[in-house]
Amino acid sequence: MTEMRPRSFAMFRLPSTVRVLEWGCLLVIGFIVLYPLFWLVLGSFRPDPISTDFTLDAYFAILEEEYMGEVLWNTAVMSVGVTSLSVLIGVPLAWIVGRTDTPLKNYINMIAILPFIMPPVVVAVAWAYLGTPRVGFVNLFWKWLVGTREPLFDIFTMGGLIFVMALSLAPYVFIFTVTAFKNMDPTLEYAAHVSGASQWKTTLRITLPMAAPAILSGALLTFIQSIEVFAIPATIGVSGGIYVFSTQLWRMMIGIPPNFSHAAALSIPILLVCGLALWGQTRALGRSARYTTVAGKSFRPRLVELGPWKYVSLSFAAFYLLVSAILPVLTLIYGTFISNRGRPPTFEYLTLGHLHEIITGDGGAVILRSIQNSLFLSFMGATIGIALSAVVAYFVVRSTWKGRGTLDFLALIPVAIPGAVIAIAMLWAYIREPFNLYHTLWIILIAYITRFLPFGVRAVSNSITQIHEELERAAAVSGANWGVVFWKILVPLAMPGIVAGWIILFVSMMRELSASIMLFSSNKEVISTILIQLYDEGLFSHVCILSLIIVILSLASVALVRWLTKQTDVEGLT
Repeated sequence: MTEMRPRSFAMFRLPSTVRVLEWGCLLVIGFIVLYPLFWLVLGSFRPDPISTDFTLDAYFAILEEEYMGEVLWNTAVMSVGVTSLSVLIGVPLAWIVGRTDTPLKNYINMIAILPFIMPPVVVAVAWAYLGTPRVGFVNLFWKWLVGTREPLFDIFTMGGLIFVMALSLAPYVFIFTVTAFKNMDPTLEYAAHVSGASQWKTTLRITLPMAAPAILSGALLTFIQSIEVFAIPATIGVSGGIYVFSTQLWRMMIGIPPNFSHAAALSIPILLVCGLALWGQTRALGRSARYTTVAGKSFRPRLVELGPWKYVSLSFAAFYLLVSAILPVLTLIYGTFISNRGRPPTFEYLTLGHLHEIITGDGGAVILRSIQNSLFLSFMGATIGIALSAVVAYFVVRSTWKGRGTLDFLALIPVAIPGAVIAIAMLWAYIREPFNLYHTLWIILIAYITRFLPFGVRAVSNSITQIHEELERAAAVSGANWGVVFWKILVPLAMPGIVAGWIILFVSMMRELSASIMLFSSNKEVISTILIQLYDEGLFSHVCILSLIIVILSLASVALVRWLTKQTDVEGLT
């Protein structure tokens, strides 16, 4: 998220009540974000949440654990591997969409963000069924095709983990890079052409270096997300005996009793690493702004004519669609309606029995309760989150208040905090009086709002910056106070961004797992935690049905965003 340049707000002599609102907003956001982090740091020096003793035992215990070195090494290899592969996928796709004459670019634009819409837990369980060495569908097809007993690959390896996670996270690189390619200042490229440089040489020597800050920004965000994601390491990694940071934290918290202090101590260095990556991303975005400004609004850089190679680029995009979306979704559909796993998808083996069992069976009550809990938390969280986001975005973008930079920074902090770390911080903060929320839905709600606040702020900020100040200035000249201007003018005009932000928050909360898996309790399950439990129990059809429900809700919500905001480009979703 970039810091928005504030527009002049001189037409208002802000009354003291508005100044109180600004400070109140700062205090609320500061409390939501910093209070749990304070207890996280303090908790790493305490033996348990009840004790008041100060000790370094948790840090020494982590250093002495013989498996901890392997966990950190696995995390480093996974994060670097995922980031590298995501760049190799995302940058070519962005270049194809932004700078070439490849046919069907609008469809490729949608294809590139499909894995971003599909929850990681869905992609993970689908590829777990596709890539199992003995009975995975891809391996079974390979054995039949070439007449061998050896599988094509084993998904439950570090390579498989990196592959599946890169499919899910490559859209982060694409989203940042495609904007840079589309809005790039073409002056240097034209100079290179005049000097006789070929198109390919210009692309390699001029275009890619100019997009480097945006590529770096997307790569650093991907790096942060790779540390944060829990679903894919929990399904692909744990099945192969590969533990990384997020799954190790989970293992600490499911012990009897949970090891709160060790989890807090392990969270601190990871928090610092993610914070450093976020700082680098912010710097990279600041540098990219110098290269992606075009003077004329209707001007577009010249497209690269690929000739016959445009069909190669189209095939590359089609293959990415196949492995990232089509195969996983087909697997889920197959599992939903097939009578027994391994049967061919012919009419005689199709059934609606699994759907009937979920609705009427003993386990169906738990699944339906998890859906109800997820809908409640997502609706409440998105509503409260977007209301906070609208106020924060307004003060950050429009106000000349000196505290707006601090407010923007506080609202951005959760981007650098992995969901598992947020959960540990919430447990330390809200397990005691006066905020004893342990084993309630409210602690999950607060975690959701905290974690996804930056997404809401960005969605509303982008909308506010597109509204010209003259409308507010005219209202002020007519005697309207700040409240009237905000509610009667700015909110209606910014409504597309507010609605888009609400739906993005809703979808993000519906599919959230990293924090939920640490915070849920009996009767407080959510749809993503039930999905992991069903997967662990080997209930193939139940997993597929629940995954399809998540995919349908996600796709429907994004389609609604596009319809409401009338966006046909990827920027409308980010």
